[in-house]
Amino acid sequence: MKKSILFFLFLGAINSFAGSESNEKLYYNGTVLTLDKDGKVEESIYIKDGKVVEVGKSNDLLKKFGSDSIEKIDLKGKIISPGFIDIHSHFMNALRISDWANVSAPPVGNAKSINDILEILQEHKSKENIKDGEWIIGYGYDENYLDRNLTKFDLDKKFPNNPVLILHVSNHGGVLNSLALDHFNINKDTPTPKGGVISRVKGTNEPEGLLMEIAFLEVFAKLPQPSEQELLEKLYSAQQTYAKEGYTTIQEGATHADELKLLKKGANSNKLYLDIVSLPMVTDVPTLVSEYLANPHDKNINIENINEKFGKYNNNLKIGGIKLAVDGSPQGKTASFKEELKTSGPNGEKHWKGETLLNQETLNKVYKKLVDNNIKVWTHANGDNGIDMIVEAVRSAGGKKGDGRRDIIIHSQIMHPYQLDEYVDLGLSPSFFTNHVYFWGDVHIENLGEELAAGISPMNSANKKGLVTTNHTDFSITPLNPFMTMWTATNRVTKKGKLLGENERVSNLEALKAITTNAAWQLGEEDSKGTLEPGKVADLVILSENPLTTPKEKLLDLQVVETIKGGKTVYKAK
Repeated sequence: MKKSILFFLFLGAINSFAGSESNEKLYYNGTVLTLDKDGKVEESIYIKDGKVVEVGKSNDLLKKFGSDSIEKIDLKGKIISPGFIDIHSHFMNALRISDWANVSAPPVGNAKSINDILEILQEHKSKENIKDGEWIIGYGYDENYLDRNLTKFDLDKKFPNNPVLILHVSNHGGVLNSLALDHFNINKDTPTPKGGVISRVKGTNEPEGLLMEIAFLEVFAKLPQPSEQELLEKLYSAQQTYAKEGYTTIQEGATHADELKLLKKGANSNKLYLDIVSLPMVTDVPTLVSEYLANPHDKNINIENINEKFGKYNNNLKIGGIKLAVDGSPQGKTASFKEELKTSGPNGEKHWKGETLLNQETLNKVYKKLVDNNIKVWTHANGDNGIDMIVEAVRSAGGKKGDGRRDIIIHSQIMHPYQLDEYVDLGLSPSFFTNHVYFWGDVHIENLGEELAAGISPMNSANKKGLVTTNHTDFSITPLNPFMTMWTATNRVTKKGKLLGENERVSNLEALKAITTNAAWQLGEEDSKGTLEPGKVADLVILSENPLTTPKEKLLDLQVVETIKGGKTVYKAK
């Protein structure tokens, strides 16, 4: 933690591949959504050597490219869209999640009570043959859908001989049992760090089990991990998790140093078949960043830790910039708000406004250093106060519209209209998280009041102001399903069926562009991805129905039939 603070002052169903594929393919007798500037819709697409050559009418392309040497695929009325781009998730979670217990609330999991969580953990221990003394890890804990908070006492009662950690659904914290707390030397004498939460037993200083934000960071970093070889062997199946949902470019949105090293090894051994954009955490890779910031143009610098220079793919891996985090999670009540919540804090605090992870002066210094060295910045900011902080940092660093930086504010959740105007003036681009409306909209109403909650992820307002907006799943916070992001963006219905933020609903086309063309723009890859035009990479997804004509209420019914990366099939539904 000391190193991280110092650095802040200086500156987070598997299917096999097709064996031998033709490098020339003609897909015909379908609907091709080019998503180009004219909104062209065609029937056929011809690709060669991994690139789009031409789109057009089926009869025309069959005549032009109908030789026996070209593989011809009859779409039989199916839909082709540009491949989906995951603009913010945590790819490394896909490598680990299969070894963890899913204690999420419905519809992601089956935990409706504390007893459900304990039973799921017991089943997991038995199924995985976890012996006494070994770690039990679960994910998806969400106190908002339980009758009370999970504590170490619940876990101790059922697992007295195993250290247990249950990750909070926000990924910003977790509940530990006594053995796990002891493992990390967290006790009644442990001070609560600034920007962190250690839940205490009422009336005492004894930890109750929940750790959030800064208090949780080092715990998470020091969790036992599978071996490097085990993780490398999981790269294929982890990418399939994305490919089966239609993604051809994916993001690792908060990469730690050891994870970056693993991704580099995977790339160098040709284990990556989807494009992966890694965002190293500014706090976790001081050697990487300080070396690059000190001499960004020195070709003799050994940039071993970052695989290649920023912004350039090497064997499907690209360092897409640096990740900053300003605040925490709105559903976990650790985002930073301008006004007091209408409910108490995560540990029962009164007059609670959430937390910031660093002060304004430090944020300004770090941001200015990155801007001065032409490094793209992706900043996590959820609460309206957190958003104010990053806006101030960008302004102090000289950011402005048209400067070409395209810095991204990830989540941009609790916003006011004036903040959207500041995004316009400073050249910022938001990546929204409309899934929150469904999963936690009812919770946000309770915590924030309906008026403020209705403005969460204000995609329609942002679009009207000319901002380039995207949408993400933040996997494993919510499911990877791209049609859910479209459904939540177009419907904005909560779990309880309440319409929340009617004026912020967008069209099907805007929702699709948020995970294709606009996402390519935020990555700086609009010249090669995001639309199906001649010369661009043949990243395609074949769909069961047309997402542009499907009634918005039915978008969740859409299915991915096949995913094609660079002209080659990487997933095909059985």
